[in-house]
Amino acid sequence: MIVDWHAHAYPPEIASQRRWGNIYPLTIENLLDAHERAAIDLCVVSNTLHYIKGKTPDEALGYIRRWNEYAAEIQQRHANRAVAFASAVPGGGKEFIAETERAIRQYGLKGILINSSHNGAYPDDDAARPFFELITELDVPVMIHAPTVSFGEERMREYRLASSIGRPFDGCLSIARLIVGGVLEQFPTAKIVGCHLGGGISEVIGRMDYAYELGDAASGLGSYEPMMIKHAPSHYLKRMYFDTVSYHAPAVMCALQTVGADRLLFGSDAPPLLPMLPKAKKLIEDLPIHAAEKEAILGNNALKLLKRF
Repeated sequence: MIVDWHAHAYPPEIASQRRWGNIYPLTIENLLDAHERAAIDLCVVSNTLHYIKGKTPDEALGYIRRWNEYAAEIQQRHANRAVAFASAVPGGGKEFIAETERAIRQYGLKGILINSSHNGAYPDDDAARPFFELITELDVPVMIHAPTVSFGEERMREYRLASSIGRPFDGCLSIARLIVGGVLEQFPTAKIVGCHLGGGISEVIGRMDYAYELGDAASGLGSYEPMMIKHAPSHYLKRMYFDTVSYHAPAVMCALQTVGADRLLFGSDAPPLLPMLPKAKKLIEDLPIHAAEKEAILGNNALKLLKRF
């Protein structure tokens, strides 16, 4: 069974306004049609809510409520083909936490998407700790997806650098902060999934390990205090999961050799990247690994996380 962990849709009124290059409205119908043609059995449908950037908290909460309600409709109407994730702002406050709990307990959504940062706030901030307490209690996966773009966007306005470089940068930073900020130490059973191979964090985790080992003996670019973790950062990275959206086989192999095949989830990011869907699937099928590892990445790992296996 093939499960696509990474695909997006919008409520109809939003999809009609926000298109991918004015070509692909991000509707559930377009998503399911593309996945049927690509022989994808099940997809995880999420909404990054890029359109809440800069909105007031009340406006953002309204959009989140609308998505969560629509996500429940998707899951009910297409139970055999899709599972849907709630969207959340971890540090938004009590009303946002209550909405997240409602989406899981009342609507039956199977996981949660958060952005790696939101308006400059990151999920390791103290304001987000109640969110991690909740998701640990709910025992559902949390998918960390990049925002539209965050730091340095003033230098990424040409050549789609905001998408190709800026978003992975932010995802990598967010995961790194969750590790060294002690969130994964404090919540060891949290099921965290880094999108886009964690923004390349498997490539830099060795640098994080030596920064931890040397501590302030290698000072000059900031202190390593207060110490919030008991193990090297790579220890915590291996507790996480990562989707394979990268379109670069060596990058997937780097992640596989870092965290293991049982921690990778096939993803396509289609929609919106519909033309890339066949390539995303073929990339995993062509990896120089055992058939059992391919089966795990293409579906079995996701089914276990979703409690369908």
